[in-house]
Order: sequence, then C-alpha cells, then structure tokens
Amino acid sequence: MVRIYGAPGSALMAPMAVLEHVGVPYQWVRVDLEAGEHRTPEFLALNPKGRVPVLVEDGFVATEAAAICLHLAERFPQAGLLPAPGTAERTRLYEWLFYLSNTVQVAAIDWWHPTWLTNDADAQDAVKAGAEKRLGICFALLDEKLAAQGTPFCLGAAPSVADFFLHMAARWSRYLEKPAYAYPHVKRTTDAVRVLPAIRRMMEKQAIAEA
Repeated sequence: MVRIYGAPGSALMAPMAVLEHVGVPYQWVRVDLEAGEHRTPEFLALNPKGRVPVLVEDGFVATEAAAICLHLAERFPQAGLLPAPGTAERTRLYEWLFYLSNTVQVAAIDWWHPTWLTNDADAQDAVKAGAEKRLGICFALLDEKLAAQGTPFCLGAAPSVADFFLHMAARWSRYLEKPAYAYPHVKRTTDAVRVLPAIRRMMEKQAIAEA
C-alpha cells in the first residue's frame, strides 16, 4: 500500500497528481496543518522536518514534493512523465523542476507564511511585498521560456512532472496582484495541464478550485 500524507492545496498537489497519473492505488492521509498535526510525535517520526507531503511505500519514506514526484515518475516510467535518463531532455526537466521547487516555491512560502520569518507586523508586510516581487520575476522568466519554446507543456507536446509542479505553483499565486495566470504563456500551459484527467481527479479529491 502506498500512503501519501498532506493537506489540500499544499505541496501535496503535484505528488498526488503524479499518483493519479501513474495509476498506482494509494491512500491519502489528510494532515490538518492548522491543528498542528504535522508537529505531532507520530508525524515527526515519519518526517522530522514537520512538513508535508510525505510518501510511504512498503516501509520506504520519501519527503519533499519534487523528490516524491521524481521517485514516482522513475518507479513508473510507462507513465511517460520523465524523459530518458542521461538525455539533454532529462536535464531540462531537472532545470524546470528545481527552479520551481528551489526558487518559486520558496518565494510562495514567504508570501503565504511571513510569520515564519518575523513576528513584526510591518516586517511581515515587507516580506510579502518582497516575495511578490520575486514571484513576478519568476513568472515573467517562465513566461518568456514557454513563449520561446512555443509548446503546450514545459518540455514539449507531452506533460511531465514539471508541468504538474508549475500548475501547483500557479495556483499558489492566485491572490497576487498579478498571478501566474496573468502571464499568457504560463496560462497556456497551466490551462493545458488543468484539463488532464489526473489533475482533475486530484483537484476533486482535495476539493479545491483552480483560483
């Protein structure tokens, strides 16, 4: 049995969509972040970092959304979510995924959770403003890259784990003055991703809307 732990709308979105896409049976263990369930001894025994998502598969425990996505895509290559190992296309996939997780996701976390950085209300406003500026730069760069490629998805004509991650990051930006959907080529890609059956099933199970 595969179990995945996380909260609706969190970084659970992309890994859960990958699970839906590869078609492996799994159990979603809902974690109530507002109630602090990610800080309980039981959860910390799975992930001492106290973060979601967490994947448990036959005693193997994986954390970090991007790592879980890659693990599942590697385990089920027939799903076609990763280019072949050792190819230039695989490196391009890593570029997309690591930029989304290491840069875009970090800025989104700062925007959503400025209290994690400071207790000062004025400083929190500054943190959010700075995060929104960084996200604007990120989405503008991604928009330019997608425009230059001229393809519906991050790597071409078919979706990859990078597209699932981009869809998730775009949703996190929905309350920004200029969300990801305001960038035409990002919107073109996220529009193509959101109609995929795996994405639709994930969104329905988590009972969340696109924006």
